[in-house]
Formats: sequence, structure tokens, C-alpha cells
Amino acid sequence: MTTTLQALWQRGIRLNQAPHSFAPKADKAEYKRLYEASAITAWSDAMAKMQETGRSGVDAVSEVLTEPQKILSARTEWDDRMRKFILHHLTHGNLFGYGFEPPRRMESQPYEIPAAYWAGRVRWDNATLTVNGLEFIEVRVLATQVRDRLVGISHETTTDLQRGRPSIKADVEEAFATLLQKGLIDISKSAKSHFPLVRQCLQTIQPGASYSDTKPGDEGIRTHFSPLFNELKKTNKQ
Repeated sequence: MTTTLQALWQRGIRLNQAPHSFAPKADKAEYKRLYEASAITAWSDAMAKMQETGRSGVDAVSEVLTEPQKILSARTEWDDRMRKFILHHLTHGNLFGYGFEPPRRMESQPYEIPAAYWAGRVRWDNATLTVNGLEFIEVRVLATQVRDRLVGISHETTTDLQRGRPSIKADVEEAFATLLQKGLIDISKSAKSHFPLVRQCLQTIQPGASYSDTKPGDEGIRTHFSPLFNELKKTNKQ
């Protein structure tokens, strides 16, 4: 299992990058907008305006600081919201974390972090987790669908086996995780509008399978994609 754990850790996204990597499309767009806006430029523009009007004093200085503060506060709010989003999915089994016990050595192997441990202290910038006297360093995050494929866990259901055909559940779930990580899932649109992207992704992750631009059908995708999509919408509103 050690080789598998190493492979899982290597495939993961570093903890401090996970909020942006797994953010829904709309949140990634918001992130881009917030970080394209310059707090320094906002301060400089406000200063120039104050000088043009000849204003001075505490009130004028306070107004100068208002605009850059709005930008910085919005960035902080985004970080807090998306970190809660990641923690929600880590504690609900939609994402998995992997990390090492310190100090890490050449022969060290990562551990899969139990969901309950995410109630501990997370230091995002350092990618560490401390809980119940334990510490994990160099923590990375991986989507459950990718994890299960690497580990070799089957997602076939009894119904699918009885019908004599393999389940597409694992493939659709991995496609969902891939699209989410790439920022291609837009919760402002319908789940069905994403089905063409799902088919394209399926052809990429399973080139030897019978997937095409028309297969699987809408109903086959909907069964496994929609629950994940609806959970994402629900979580993003919290």
C-alpha cells in the first residue's frame, strides 16, 4: 500500500493551492478579478484625487484607505469561503488529504488523513495539519474519484452487474473531478449543459472505452453527475 500512498500524494494538489484548484468556475473567475485589481493602484488613484480636490485631514485620509481596503477584504473573504468549501469536502469524503509525519526523510511514506482529523488546526500557507498531538506536513489534496481509480476500488453496482455491463459511475465521477479542478463546472448553468464536456473528458481519461461525442447518453451521465453537481451548488451557497 506504501507505493500507492506515495502515488496518491504525488497526484494531489498542495493544500494551500486546493481552494483555487477545486473552486467552481464562478469562484475562479471572482478570484481572477480580485487579484487583477491592484490595492496599490487604488490607493494611488485615491491619493491623486485627494490632492486634486485639495482635501486633507483624517476624513480625507480615511477615504484614501477605503478603496484598497475593500480589495484586500474581498480577497480575505474569498480565501475564507473557499477554505471552508475545501474543508467541507474533506470532512464529507469528497476530497482526501495526504501528508507526512515530521521530520520527513528519504524513506518516509505519506499517510491518508482521516476525515475527522480535519477538525484540527490547519495552517494553509504551510500546508500542515495539527490534531490530537499529531502533525502532518506537506499535505496534498486529491479528489475521491481519482483516489479510488488509483487504489483500484470498484464502483460497480449490483444493478449494473445484473445488466451485464460495467458501471460508468467511476468514470463520470472522475470526469466531474477533472472538470471541477480545471474550473469548467459552472453552477450558474444546468447540470445537463455540462454533459458534452463530460463526454469529451471521458474520451480523454478512458481512450480505450466506447465513449464518444454521443455516448454515454444523457440519462447515463445524469445518474452519476447530477448528485455531485447538486452537492457542489448546495455547498457553494453555504
